[in-house]
Amino acid sequence: MAKFLLILFAGFIFFFQVKAQDKLYFGQTEIGMLIGKGAEQWDGTHEKRRDISLMSFHGARISRNHIVGFSVGLDQYDDISIIPFAFGYRGFLGKDGRPKIFGGLDLGIGSALLEEKVSTEWNKSWYRGGLLFSPSVGISFPARKGNTALSFSVAYKRQDLSYFQGSLIQPGAQVVATDQLPPGFNSLNETEYLYRSMVFRIGLMY
Repeated sequence: MAKFLLILFAGFIFFFQVKAQDKLYFGQTEIGMLIGKGAEQWDGTHEKRRDISLMSFHGARISRNHIVGFSVGLDQYDDISIIPFAFGYRGFLGKDGRPKIFGGLDLGIGSALLEEKVSTEWNKSWYRGGLLFSPSVGISFPARKGNTALSFSVAYKRQDLSYFQGSLIQPGAQVVATDQLPPGFNSLNETEYLYRSMVFRIGLMY
């Protein structure tokens, strides 16, 4: 799934760059901070979490103030790095050449491609990303010359994440076959995480 999205993203970039001269293409690159609760501690409490978020949105104008496209980035949750892939929308309110209010919505998946899969002769463990949902609102300030604008935005991001840890069947062991476990596993535990964050970003529209 992640490879398919990467290929689709590359296709979007190529198509939009070809059409950029017709002002069809819209791009936005942002850096920001994810603020929320960290993973639950042994005593049930949560530490505050402040992490870095990077995002690059590439879209096509379907009308003067409405844009649809695709975004990719990098989000850090505690010690876990997630690559978000999402289809997105951006809508603007205001006059050209003046500050504009804009809103956005991103819906997709977060991939744990950067997280190492640990494998020994006894067990395996890995992370798997999940669905993401992120509405946003902001304001853009156009440059005096050119087609760029400085943007400030606030977003809410909901990201699902799972951690798997399984024991492998050892040679010679007698195990009853079951379709509830992947082949080769004697047991498999899944821990689900749900990260809810407020995201404060600054970026450049072009």
